[in-house]
Amino acid sequence: MEVYCGRNVNPGVPLATTVVMSLMSGLLNESRILYTDNFYRSVHLAHQLLEQATYLVGTLISNRKLNPQDVVQAKLKKGEHKAKESTRGVVVLKWKGKRDVLMLSTVHGEVEAEVQTRKGTKKKPAMIIDYNQSKSFIDISDQMMSYSHCLRWGVKWYRKLAIELLAESALVNAHVIYQYINNKKISITDFKEEVTLRLLHTEYADEPETSLTKANALPADCALVNMGAARCR
Repeated sequence: MEVYCGRNVNPGVPLATTVVMSLMSGLLNESRILYTDNFYRSVHLAHQLLEQATYLVGTLISNRKLNPQDVVQAKLKKGEHKAKESTRGVVVLKWKGKRDVLMLSTVHGEVEAEVQTRKGTKKKPAMIIDYNQSKSFIDISDQMMSYSHCLRWGVKWYRKLAIELLAESALVNAHVIYQYINNKKISITDFKEEVTLRLLHTEYADEPETSLTKANALPADCALVNMGAARCR
């Protein structure tokens, strides 16, 4: 994760490209495939990653530089697609589903594949199917974080960041690991409640105390109220 603290001056290099290349440091030159949303996607970034043996798949904003205009401006009927490939292996594809979808890939061509839907079998470009399957993990994570969300309105950005990391992303990741290790299904809401009770030591008084629990436990006459403020009698 990289916190945005203002635009870094890097002449000739788009901000999105700079961010992606910074976050991918240490992961390049291993034939990995990177999936990003349209804010970070550009032909320029695709070229940068190809130079370091890394591939790119995802949606694309229509007004990015170097986009093939004949593909971007193509008028398509539902189910049709139009694509163009550069000499360096960057494919830009436009497909008409419920709405126009503009994609970029350095892995796929314009070949179509069948996908099962509620209404039966349907053909879609393979890059769109692959992108939807790969980004589904992020979608599920975002969905899990939205349950029992504890983030509240405030003007201090670093508070939001701390809550997002500690109470949202970390808990969702811990929930996945907990279910895998214990081979036990538990809802994310129940898991959050159980973690909270562990931290408060309210339902586990009969368990043997360790030096760690003693150090972290609240005094017996204290309780957490009003979003974490300690109230003592």
